[in-house]
Amino acid sequence: MTCLGFRVHAGVLAGAALLLAAVPASALPNHHNPLQTPLAPISGTCISGAIAYAVSTDQQTTSSKTYRDVTGTSVAFTQGTGGCAEVSFSAEAATVPGELLLTRVLLDGKECAPADNIFASDSPSSDLADHAMNYICGNVPAGNHTAKVQFRSRFGRKVALDYRTTIVRYAP
Repeated sequence: MTCLGFRVHAGVLAGAALLLAAVPASALPNHHNPLQTPLAPISGTCISGAIAYAVSTDQQTTSSKTYRDVTGTSVAFTQGTGGCAEVSFSAEAATVPGELLLTRVLLDGKECAPADNIFASDSPSSDLADHAMNYICGNVPAGNHTAKVQFRSRFGRKVALDYRTTIVRYAP
């Protein structure tokens, strides 16, 4: 009886695994805000030649559903000529199962594109793993500016960032 029970369960499990493997990626749920209209693709060119950066290695966690500053990511720079700036952010990130970690970049308090980025999704083990995203800040006038990264939890459960690097590429 035990062997028969094992065969039935093994067959069911194998069938479920086959079904999951056959589901196309397009059938996966859209975790971005369903009330938000997707933005049209944006393209352009940035003139850069200077780099400013920040590196931090202290773990930061939140369960907040509103954006919080990520410590150690603030980067001050002086844009030489008007144009755009690129902010690259990479970090070890993790969430508890069923959670999403969202990030955004603010340049002088204004969001860069894309906003509300799903930076990390649930991990069965909640282990930290490397993640990265590039953001474009358009219409940056010449002068002094500050870029910073913020993060939040989508559903109010724990999310974490650890070793992280913020790099700003801008016009000297």
